Amino acid sequence: MDIRRTLYFWGLLAYLAILPVAHTVALRSLLLLLLLAVLGVSVLRKGWRQSLVWEAWSLPVCLPVLLWMAYLCLFPLWAEQAEPAWANLRGQWGLSILAWLVGWGGVLLMGRRGPSLLQLALASGFLVLLHLGMSLLAWSGLLGAAVPADMPLALMWRSFLSVVGGTAEAGWSWQPFPWGFRGFDPMHGNLGYTSNQAIVLLLCCLLFAWRSHVSRVTGLAAAAIVVCFVSVVIAYSRGAVLYGLLMAVLAGLVYQLRLRGAVAGGAAPSRPVWRKGQLVLVWAVLASLLVVAALSFKKDPRWHLMADKARVVFFLVDDPVRFLCKGPDESMLQGLRHEMQDRGPAYVSDLIGGLNGDGARVALMRVGLVLVAERPWGLDGSRSSYKQLIEARCGHPPVMLYEHAHQGWLDTALALGWAGSGLLGLALLSLAVFGWRNLRPDAAGPWAMALLLLSVFWMARGFADSVYREHLLQMQAVLLGYLAARTNLERRSAAARHQLAAA
Repeated sequence: MDIRRTLYFWGLLAYLAILPVAHTVALRSLLLLLLLAVLGVSVLRKGWRQSLVWEAWSLPVCLPVLLWMAYLCLFPLWAEQAEPAWANLRGQWGLSILAWLVGWGGVLLMGRRGPSLLQLALASGFLVLLHLGMSLLAWSGLLGAAVPADMPLALMWRSFLSVVGGTAEAGWSWQPFPWGFRGFDPMHGNLGYTSNQAIVLLLCCLLFAWRSHVSRVTGLAAAAIVVCFVSVVIAYSRGAVLYGLLMAVLAGLVYQLRLRGAVAGGAAPSRPVWRKGQLVLVWAVLASLLVVAALSFKKDPRWHLMADKARVVFFLVDDPVRFLCKGPDESMLQGLRHEMQDRGPAYVSDLIGGLNGDGARVALMRVGLVLVAERPWGLDGSRSSYKQLIEARCGHPPVMLYEHAHQGWLDTALALGWAGSGLLGLALLSLAVFGWRNLRPDAAGPWAMALLLLSVFWMARGFADSVYREHLLQMQAVLLGYLAARTNLERRSAAARHQLAAA
């Protein structure tokens, strides 16, 4: 590869790796600018423009994404609050559009010499390795005693120097295992989302390497999947554990439905020794996942109250708006105590104390539905749309104060209106359908499966958290754009080879 392609190759992997890492806004913006500059220079080069015929044959899958982009650009014209709408177009929405271009441009510029699926997976797992490294430091005592759940980098460095230099009060000693430790990022979602993204890509690598009898990639992908699960279990990221398991099940179902028994041209027959090795590997991975899932259920106490907190707020709260604005009233608490009297006073006390967590999320969903029905055109495109609307409804900051509705589709509808949320859903759905239709045992298969699973993951994840905002938009755009374009490229290449062979 020439210097431009080499620069784009490593810049794209670095951009993907750094996106979920906290406190890296300047670095990720610099990498995005670098990639756009390289892409722009390449587009302007004489003769390279001919490769833009790619746009013509990729239009069917790109059209819903282009409609989504067009809506983002036009929304400030009719937004209720135009000034913040324009500011957000220059910010999170505009950056996501540029990230789509960077993903598509990677395939335009590098073709089949761009990053492989395994390289994309390893780049996505960069934060996982950082987190595990910091967890080992905390466990070994090199970050001091009584390490908090999240620890700023400056404090980590000072603690490390004091322990290594012998100036720490307690001295060096091994600590209890740091369950719940999130590293330097107070938001465990950053770790959870990128871990799940890496798991999806690794599952595709695992299944197709398994089919092709590539033992090195199969073993590496299997081990990396377990490592990703271990990281989110340590960080107490329930959503990441749950969605990671769901994606593993979905990957298995897709494999059974579309790939099991299908034979690619020239595929070698499976050897008995390899089949035994496959079975051992599958059972080892499944056993490891069951162990880490059991650890999550055992170590994270929030699992045990989650269902009851959700059920209480769903059935015992008549007015979710009042519940968020003023908190639980006495009549509700009495009903709760009566409902749960067989569980004991300690359990009821913990349940009441936890209503501001999982219980409040159910109330947020119910209130979000009410607000969305009242605001079909959205507000101002900002991440604070829900907060502004609920404060206006309460007349004061609510007792249960949340920055957003913790539901991506509702938050997007509150920010951009029904059409904005619908077009985003259409774009993700069209990418998933495109992946499903191109899922075959050939060179396009792994890319199509990754596109399908990752599109489904981001669609499903939006029902449980607000994931269509800020740097998460760029995470989705750059990778989905690259996967869609690479699937198209491999599909076209396979069709061309087939026609040549037929001739």
